Amino acid sequence: MAESNSPRIVISLWVLSVLSLLFIALRLYCKGRLTARTLGTDDVFLCVAWTFSLIYAALLTESVRFGMGKHSVNISAADRGSMLKYLFIGEFFALISIPTSKTSFAITLLRLTTRKWQRYSIWFIILSMNAALWTCAILLLIQCKPVSKNWNASTPGYCWKARVQDDYAVFAGTYSALLDVILACFPEPWDLVSPNTVTLVYCLKTDRTSAGVTAAMKTSFVPGVNNWKDPIFSLHNLLIWTHAETSVTIVASCIPFYRVLIRRATCRGTTQSYQLESYRPKKQAFVQHCESIDEMSDTSILRDAVQGGAIVKMENSG
Repeated sequence: MAESNSPRIVISLWVLSVLSLLFIALRLYCKGRLTARTLGTDDVFLCVAWTFSLIYAALLTESVRFGMGKHSVNISAADRGSMLKYLFIGEFFALISIPTSKTSFAITLLRLTTRKWQRYSIWFIILSMNAALWTCAILLLIQCKPVSKNWNASTPGYCWKARVQDDYAVFAGTYSALLDVILACFPEPWDLVSPNTVTLVYCLKTDRTSAGVTAAMKTSFVPGVNNWKDPIFSLHNLLIWTHAETSVTIVASCIPFYRVLIRRATCRGTTQSYQLESYRPKKQAFVQHCESIDEMSDTSILRDAVQGGAIVKMENSG
């Protein structure tokens, strides 16, 4: 059997797609069922980003069916055009899924800020990141005229030098990774009363670091593309890491919202153990303690404590 990276591409793409979908589903469950909150703007952006990444996975799978991941000598001329066509369209959706997913995270962080300079900084990050990455996607579309020349070299027309798109892709990828690091290092809202809110911010910042590392890994593969002897066979790592950047961002954006689920499960399991105790007031006191904790969890932090788009100080009735 001829050597091929096709199975690795397909398995990696769909494992990441299913995994990120499960994380989104659990996030929506925690927000909808456990905190009785409606979908927010950040949730909408996250779902749209996943949809874009799903389209990318589907188009890459179709590209693999025509030979992507195999050695060029094992791909027929008839299949080569279809393979490159699905690859090209898939790359466009991959490029727009990245800023969409990162915008979701930034909007979540935006709701936790209390100072004007913080909000202005996050808005600058949102706008500049989208401008850089959407420009990269648009350049992909307009680098050849007509567009079909991207996958059919025999089509009459012209294309820019490949280096133009590649150099800008390196810039956009590096800038994206840099912004992830900046968001991870963003100052904590120390003026917030609730310690759970600060914990939530730490979760967001820690998870943001992993997304930045993924973006850096993806970008590291871009400069060498034009030097590969067999790009169709060697492109698998770049294709997988491109999808991973969006998937890791989605997962990282979901994890902090599981705190309320873990907290309730922990309290439920502990209160059940008190049923073996004869001292009933002790059990009741612990139940009340768990309920008070829940009131200070995401249920109140991200719903009742938000006014005017920012977290406000809350008086502790205890």
